[in-house]
Amino acid sequence: MLNGTSVKPFLKWAGGKAQLLHELAKLCPNNIRKYYEPFLGGGALFFFLGPKNYLLSDNNPELINLYKCVANHPREIVRNLETMKNEESYFYNIRNKSFFELDKIYAAARTIYLNRTCFNGLYRVNKKGHFNVPYGKYKNPNIVQKEKILIASKLLSSRKIKLMDFREIEKIKFFKDDFIFFDPPYVPAEGYADFKRYTRKQFTYDDHLELAEIFTKLAKNKLRLILTNSDTHFVRRLYKRHKIITVESKRLINIKSDKRKSHDVIIYANI
Repeated sequence: MLNGTSVKPFLKWAGGKAQLLHELAKLCPNNIRKYYEPFLGGGALFFFLGPKNYLLSDNNPELINLYKCVANHPREIVRNLETMKNEESYFYNIRNKSFFELDKIYAAARTIYLNRTCFNGLYRVNKKGHFNVPYGKYKNPNIVQKEKILIASKLLSSRKIKLMDFREIEKIKFFKDDFIFFDPPYVPAEGYADFKRYTRKQFTYDDHLELAEIFTKLAKNKLRLILTNSDTHFVRRLYKRHKIITVESKRLINIKSDKRKSHDVIIYANI
C-alpha cells in the first residue's frame, strides 16, 4: 500500500469505507502509477492512501461540485458553513433550495451542511434530483469541520475530479501499475434497506451486471482491481471467477440501529 495519510473524509457516506480501510490497505499495491475511483462517495480510501496521481469520478453532480469546490475554494466553503444553523426550520429552508440553481461554492457548503445535520447523515435524492432526507435533530453536530476541509483541499485537484458514469472507465487508456477501486452502491442485503438513490437514476441490478462485466474485462487485461459490495448470493455469483474475502462491517447508516452489523465482500484481481 501507499503511505497512509492523516486526512479524514469530511462526509458521512452510506457504504463509506472507513471501517474497512485496514483490510483494503493490505490488498492495495505499493506502486500505484495512477489511482482511479469511479464511485467516489466519501472518498475514505483515497484520503487514506493519499495518491498524487489519480482520477476521482462519480455520476452525482452535487458530489462532484463539492469536491471541486473543496479543491479550489476551501476557505469560502468554511465561511459559508460558519453562518449555517442547526435549527429545524433553517434546515428545511436550506434543503428546499434547488442545488441546480445555486452558486457553486454555496451549493458545496449546502451539501456538507445537509450531510452533517440530516437524519443519519444520509445522502438521498428523489426522481427530480432534489435532496429529501429529513432533519436529524442532533444537539451539536460538527457542521464546519474547518481543519478536515482545509487538509483535504491540499490533496485534491479539480483537474483530477470528473463527473462521469462508471461505464466510461472502459474508454480510458490504462498503463502498467494503474489501480482501480470500485465502491458501487451496495446490493441490498437481507434485513437491510440500503439506500441507492444517490442520483436521479437509481442504481439497479442491471447496473451491477454491467459493472461485473466491466470488472471482468479489465481483469483480463491485467489491471489491478478491488471492488467492495455486500455479501449476498447475487454478488458472489457475479464475481465467482475472482478472489473474494469476507469481512464483518458495521453499517454507518441504517434506520434500525440494532441491525447495523453485516458482512461485506472485498473482490480483487491481479493483486
